[in-house]
Amino acid sequence: MPRATTKTITISLPAPMGREIQRVAAAEGRTVSELLRETFRQYQARRRFRRLAEQGQRAARRLKVTPEALGGPFAE
Repeated sequence: MPRATTKTITISLPAPMGREIQRVAAAEGRTVSELLRETFRQYQARRRFRRLAEQGQRAARRLKVTPEALGGPFAE
């Protein structure tokens, strides 16, 4: 049996939010699914960036690197 390429998920939203999502999707000529997929991709990207920034901050503290030591736009 072939694997499905999509997964249908049911979510609950406050009614005003649901209406706004539908309004934005229609205004952009997209489906609600397309809009929410893009929103989730952006969320994942921001989450990965925050994790990377946190790892960099931990490494900088461990190595005792200060903004002043980096110079340029990092110096306060």
